[in-house]
Amino acid sequence: MTDITDHITAIHSHEERYEKLELLYRNAEEKARILDAIASTPWRKECQVEISTIEEGEGRGIVSVEFHDDYDKEAGPFFDVLMKKLGIDRCE
Repeated sequence: MTDITDHITAIHSHEERYEKLELLYRNAEEKARILDAIASTPWRKECQVEISTIEEGEGRGIVSVEFHDDYDKEAGPFFDVLMKKLGIDRCE
């Protein structure tokens, strides 16, 4: 089993009509892969999607993707495609 610190880590959380996927990166290349994957994965424009980046220093940080008022459950399929593009097979 590979060490979780060797790859992008995905953390999923949700509440009613709200879902968030946090992607923890360890270097600039991983951050660029995450942002490219997000940019190339479409979602319906009616969805309220917030994408933010938190820099934690030394090239590490978090890219957060939040779906608000997700009445049509768009986040789940979006997160599945995004994780597949990034080679992530599980969330924490």
